[in-house]
Amino acid sequence: MPRIGIQGHPDGTKLAEMTAGPDGGFALRYIHSVALTPVVSRYRLEDGHIVQTAEEFDQHGFGLPYGADRPGERLELRDGRFVLHMHRAMGPLYVRVSAPYGNRLDGAESLDLTQWGARRLELVPLPCG
Repeated sequence: MPRIGIQGHPDGTKLAEMTAGPDGGFALRYIHSVALTPVVSRYRLEDGHIVQTAEEFDQHGFGLPYGADRPGERLELRDGRFVLHMHRAMGPLYVRVSAPYGNRLDGAESLDLTQWGARRLELVPLPCG
């Protein structure tokens, strides 16, 4: 199963590892710092890279999309939430975490990313085996 490494940034301190879901998928969940509404960013590990597959949110606002602005993207309204479907290959995935925003990483299990305090983390795909 694909695994995700969680490390401090910029120091590179290894903090944890987590198994992605069966399809290589995982999600970052947090409370948006301006809108104070829940956001779910969905990703998948593909060929040793992180690919963002969706962004789910309640309302448009600072840092959140207003529409599908790249080829192949699609914005839909599902159960009162916006879902932007995409396939965006990512470089390093950096996450700034802080307790008030409830940052979580969900894959095969769920991990509270704020347990290491307010800081910047880097999520990296780990080699299988």
